Amino acid sequence: MTTTPYCTVCRDNPLTGTRATFTVCQPCVDRIDQLLDQVEQLWPRLPDFLERGRGHSGPRVSGDTKTSGGIPPAEDVLDLIGPGGIPDRLSEWDVWIRGQRGLPAAPAMGSADHRFSTALRGLRNHLAWAAANLDLRSLDTALRNMTGAMRAATGDRDEPTTTELGTLCSALTDIAECGAVLRYDKTTRAVHCDNGHHLNTAWHLRLAAA
Repeated sequence: MTTTPYCTVCRDNPLTGTRATFTVCQPCVDRIDQLLDQVEQLWPRLPDFLERGRGHSGPRVSGDTKTSGGIPPAEDVLDLIGPGGIPDRLSEWDVWIRGQRGLPAAPAMGSADHRFSTALRGLRNHLAWAAANLDLRSLDTALRNMTGAMRAATGDRDEPTTTELGTLCSALTDIAECGAVLRYDKTTRAVHCDNGHHLNTAWHLRLAAA
């Protein structure tokens, strides 16, 4: 008896029909693509928040960690644009996927902006292949953590991006149904529960509205 494979990211959607040879369902691929878009949009905003006490004073080069007027840099922003920050985190994933494909996998060098754009372009270029061959659950989690940290650093945390649906998660665990609270993410337009299951968005929105 053949067992139907399930998406390695949400672990809820069966991979059948045209997705039978894939490892990730299309909704999860779309969400990862949207998360990459959000990272790209948030990245150039980060330097403006390096000196929160100074206020906006015109454009600053992304990745520039210098401050003026003796104002201490915001540590959370510094963590995101400095060594080990967003460019390096993206580059690690780009290098990993390239390595899985048997391609040259040296990390990008140069400025933070160059490393950022190189890694982002690589992830986009290899996403379709990765969705057919790799378990991308950890990448999905890493990107959600990145966008969350970037939104918090730029002040977007004041506006919640998720809303409770008033229904419980029906995903099956090893014991029973999950039962955690379901939430709709307005940014990624996806439904997930507090335990990390990603479910059919359209069906659960209709259920919540009923």
